[in-house]
Amino acid sequence: MRVPEALKPWRPWLDWFDAEIVDLLGDLLLRLHPMLGAFRMRAQRGVAEPEGIDDLRRRGHYERLLLSEWALADEVPEEFDRRAAGGEHLFLSPKLVAREADALTVAVFDTGPGQLGAARLVHVAMWILLAERAQAAKARFAWGVLGAPGVLHPADTPERLKQLLQARSLTPGGPASDSAGNAQAVRDHHEREWRRALDEADPSPGERWSIGAHAAGYGLGHRVDVSRAAEQQLAVTIASRQARRELRLALPPPERSSALLRGEFERVEVSRLTEVTRGARGQGKLSLKQPPLISWGARHIAVPLAGENAAHVYRLPSSEATRLQPPKTTRWRKGKSLVAATLTERHFAGVIPHAEWLEGWQFDGMGRLPLVPPGDLDVTTGKARLLPCVWFNRGSGYRHLLLLSSQRKLLSWKRVGLEHKAYEVIADQVLAIARSDVERMVYLRQDEGHLHLHAIHRSQVLERVALLGPVNAAFLSGTCLVDRWQGGYCVEQIVGGHGGERSSIWRVFARIADHPPSDYEIVLAGDWKVVGLSQPDGDDIGLIALRPDRKALMRIGAQGRSVLYESPSPISTVSVAVDADLIALVDLQGRLVVLRDGARKMLVYTGGDDG
Repeated sequence: MRVPEALKPWRPWLDWFDAEIVDLLGDLLLRLHPMLGAFRMRAQRGVAEPEGIDDLRRRGHYERLLLSEWALADEVPEEFDRRAAGGEHLFLSPKLVAREADALTVAVFDTGPGQLGAARLVHVAMWILLAERAQAAKARFAWGVLGAPGVLHPADTPERLKQLLQARSLTPGGPASDSAGNAQAVRDHHEREWRRALDEADPSPGERWSIGAHAAGYGLGHRVDVSRAAEQQLAVTIASRQARRELRLALPPPERSSALLRGEFERVEVSRLTEVTRGARGQGKLSLKQPPLISWGARHIAVPLAGENAAHVYRLPSSEATRLQPPKTTRWRKGKSLVAATLTERHFAGVIPHAEWLEGWQFDGMGRLPLVPPGDLDVTTGKARLLPCVWFNRGSGYRHLLLLSSQRKLLSWKRVGLEHKAYEVIADQVLAIARSDVERMVYLRQDEGHLHLHAIHRSQVLERVALLGPVNAAFLSGTCLVDRWQGGYCVEQIVGGHGGERSSIWRVFARIADHPPSDYEIVLAGDWKVVGLSQPDGDDIGLIALRPDRKALMRIGAQGRSVLYESPSPISTVSVAVDADLIALVDLQGRLVVLRDGARKMLVYTGGDDG
């Protein structure tokens, strides 16, 4: 394959790729190469040693005297002595070579969640640049991943580069990380281990590179920070004690880069594997407006598709080691929109408004529902958020659909036997609803200066606490245990600030087994976005919130704040499970991320630019 003259130094590596990938990589190589600076080889050491013959000379050690001169000593001793006295003997002069130290360059790549997606394009380019740089200096190049300190790999075949691409990890720092601490602490720990391992290596590398997410300092020697700068840009900073250089890179279209990031270097591989990969991801782009829906029991997740009357339903893997299966795509008729939706176990279902009636779409046995007064339910479609609803199906004898309207009214449709019962308004001023078990649903409402937590089935009041003033939002977390609520609930009240700024007071009520009931307040600025309530952690239960830059998911409790997840792209929507320790989010790149166990484990990472 012909490559432009400017790319000739990297041709041995570019020959691995299809022409379209060469064009993509070539631009990155030419932009990044001037930023690397001068190669710093370790100083030479060792004594000069003979290697071959350099010349014949009149002076030298008699061990290197020519054989023809020794022949004179045997045949004509007087001539041998005369030539010795006159300095006329000829000696072999060896070529002396000073042995260099074994020069070595090492690059350590952060393959954690902060470097998933387009950031890995820079990893590929740096891998090639450093390999060629070392080869040109007659040095060796080896690489490793941050989460496996001391483990080095050669960089001599395309399979080795694919190994780097496949090393992406869903835990901070790489696959060896299982820490519950924040990502920065994990990176710092791994870098200390790498530094110790490289110091003890023989030879110890002269050039050391840390390539990955932004962090303080110079890493192992040279730090390459890669992060999103704008929607279609990467910011790259190369820093060392000698210099600091910064660069903005425009991102190529996803269809050009996704094959490379999946390790598909040749066109024939791309055509053969694209269908399989897309099948695993599901056709269509995930909605950035509608939060994912989490089923009761947290075994399935549904995500509506952008610009389509369809949704993907994913069956969640049982562990990180289990492969995510292709989603099931559910579609409803064109020209119709949902006003409410839920997951009935593994089926996506909702309410579709018609001119004179409502359709209980995919609610078995419900069919047409009577249209309700506008004061109870606004059926205007195209809203930013689908209304929440809960569905109970105990066979032909009893079916029950409950829906929380935007007017904060809890609406109910029942079918008992073969007849429909007309709908009813169960309660008003309802703030939040959630299914709690097979037969019960709970709802939180405000009335006469109190919060009431009700259970539907036995129509009982589980909690009643005093609360004055209007409530803007509320969340539930927990489950019913006999006639008690185990978990917590929270409400937001808006307060004014200086200069018209608004802030929120969040009242959090914890009801944790073996601990007395407690509550506390958290004050947040108006640019924070609370998305749910965490599961109990000891005797504490905290808010789940998006940081103002929307690039981090935080847990905010009575005992402090912690980072649950840092995203390479701003987070668009988030859902927090009520009855399980599970969080699902979609970022602005269209990736679905599912976290569990306090966000320490990632079950799903799919969609976006690179699948």
